[in-house]
Amino acid sequence: MTWIVDCRLPIADCRLGIGGRRCGTSRRAVAHRVAALILVVAAGLGGCSQFIDPNVPEPIRPYVDPEFGGDYLLYQPSKYTRDSAWPLIVVCHSSFPDSPNRRIRAWTQLAEQHGFLVAAPALDSAAGWWSSKGDKQLARQRTDEERILACVRHVRAGHSISDDRVFLHGYSGGAYAALDAGLRHPDVFRAIDLSQPKFDETLLADAADLIDPYQPIHVHYGLDDRITGKDGKRCTDWLYAQGVTMQVETSGSIDPSDMQRAVGFFEDVVRRKPLIRIRALPGPGGGTLDVRFKLHSTVPPVRYEWDFGDGGGAVAAEPVHTYAAAGSYRIIVNIVGPNGTEHRRIATLRLPEMSLGTTRPSPPAEGS
Repeated sequence: MTWIVDCRLPIADCRLGIGGRRCGTSRRAVAHRVAALILVVAAGLGGCSQFIDPNVPEPIRPYVDPEFGGDYLLYQPSKYTRDSAWPLIVVCHSSFPDSPNRRIRAWTQLAEQHGFLVAAPALDSAAGWWSSKGDKQLARQRTDEERILACVRHVRAGHSISDDRVFLHGYSGGAYAALDAGLRHPDVFRAIDLSQPKFDETLLADAADLIDPYQPIHVHYGLDDRITGKDGKRCTDWLYAQGVTMQVETSGSIDPSDMQRAVGFFEDVVRRKPLIRIRALPGPGGGTLDVRFKLHSTVPPVRYEWDFGDGGGAVAAEPVHTYAAAGSYRIIVNIVGPNGTEHRRIATLRLPEMSLGTTRPSPPAEGS
C-alpha cells in the first residue's frame, strides 16, 4: 500500500506570503515571528529562510499564508514530486516549551520515511490553555481555526496535495485546535489523531452539532498518567457520546512512538476506511424541492441503492428527486464496491435550504 495516488495537476509556485489580509494578529503571533526572525539572523541565513534538521535531507521552510497572515512551518520529503498527489498532515503544537518548530521536528523523519508533507501552524489557543476559559479561549480557537484552514489552502496552492488525504494531529494542549478545526470541517480533514490530549468539553460545545460520525478519530494517552490520563479519559468519553468512529489506545507515552502510532492510524484509514460523502445539489428542474444527489467516494461503486427519506428511492449513480414539501429527510445510500464490500452512509437533508448534515448515532461497522 502506498500513500501516493496518481494525480497530475497544474500547481502554481508557492511564494512566501507578504501583505494580504491580516485578521486578528495577536501579540503572541508577533512573538512567534520575532522568535523566528532571531533564529534566522542567528543562523546567518537571508532571503527565503530555511531551518535545518540534521536528521532529514530537506530543510524545514517557514511560510506566511497571504490570506490570513498566519505563520507556519512546512517539511516536504526529498522524494516529493508534483507528478503525484501527496498526503498532508497538519500538526498542532501544545503550550511552552512546545512550539511549531519543536512539533514539526517530531514528524520530519516520519514524513521522509512514509512519504507525506507536514505543516505546523503557529497557534494561540494552545499557548494559553491553562489560564484561559470561556469566551476568551473560544475566540482563540476561532482564530486558530482560520489559521489552520488558511495553512491548508496555502500548502495546496503551492504543492500537489491529495484532496482525500489531509489529516490533523493535536498534541496535548494542541488537541483543542485539532478537535475544533477538525470536527467543524470534516470535508477538509479525512481523520484526526490526538496524543495526550488536554480536554474541556465546554470549549467544544459549538462543534458537537457539526460532527461527522464517519470521520475517524484516534486518541492515544497514558491511562495511568496522573497529568494527562484524566483529560484523555474525558476526551474519549465525550467523543464516544457524540457517536464518532473512534480508536483508543491507553498505553500512550510522550515519546516518538506516539507519532508513529498516528502515522499508522492515518495509513490504516486510507487502507480500510473509505471516504464516502453524499452531496445534494439543485435539480435540473430549478425548483426549490428538486434535488440531484451525487456521491463522492474513494471506493468506485458498482451498485447503488438510494432511499430519499419520503418513500422514494433509486438505483442510479446520480439520481434526481422532487420532494412534495419542505422539511427534513433522512437520506440513506448503500453501495457495493468492486470487491463486493458493502458500505452505508446516512445524512439529513433540509429543504428548501438544500443543506446536508450528518446523522448520529454512530454508523454500522463497515463490511469486511
